[in-house]
Amino acid sequence: MNSHDFLPVRAFVRSQRFGVLATTSLAVPGYPFGSVTPYVIDAEGYLIILISTLAQHTRNLAADGRCSLTIIDAAAGDPQAGSRLTWLADARRLSGADAERAHSRYLRFFPDSGEYHQTHDFSYYGLVPVKHRYIGGFGDIHWIEADQLALLNPLAESEAGILEHMNSDHQAALSHYCQIFAEITPAEVQMVGVDPDGFDLLADEVLLRVPFEQPVTTLAEARQALVALAQGASA
Repeated sequence: MNSHDFLPVRAFVRSQRFGVLATTSLAVPGYPFGSVTPYVIDAEGYLIILISTLAQHTRNLAADGRCSLTIIDAAAGDPQAGSRLTWLADARRLSGADAERAHSRYLRFFPDSGEYHQTHDFSYYGLVPVKHRYIGGFGDIHWIEADQLALLNPLAESEAGILEHMNSDHQAALSHYCQIFAEITPAEVQMVGVDPDGFDLLADEVLLRVPFEQPVTTLAEARQALVALAQGASA
């Protein structure tokens, strides 16, 4: 695969919200243990998960940080016909400023996690990639090196300003995005994330992904892409 071929893989990972976390079981030594886990992607391009110290998978990771998160296309009628990616990684427990940044981002995507996080003994973990296995369909099967997928977000420093501006001044545009891309008219909608491939909306507690027509890497390009989408939605 060349660098251009990674764009649909990158878009796929960013469009999904859950995966199956596989860890090495302590309760049944040597066997893999799977559990469904939500994730977000941080500015460095790592997957961030929020897990409880009471959970089996957290205990497993404390003993052996090697793990994988298998992501499948939630919208595919036939899971074997849709895209899927296994993210092989080393799990790293986040602390200090890293944990605070992870919490801020995770809370935007999963607002209910705020109270959940405070009530239980939960911690954020970053899944630092080692390698990826991607299946895009029949015959479209590849190993991908960790640095080739490149989920680093060059808009990270501008993201907060973009979100504040869109949520404060362009609610009509956000509603139009929901109508055009998801065929819904939400009572409430917020933009919760933006990256080179698109942006994320939380519409009546449902996460929606809106892709850009072309990848963007600067604030100016992101602004142009948002304007173009808003004009298209209005049309």
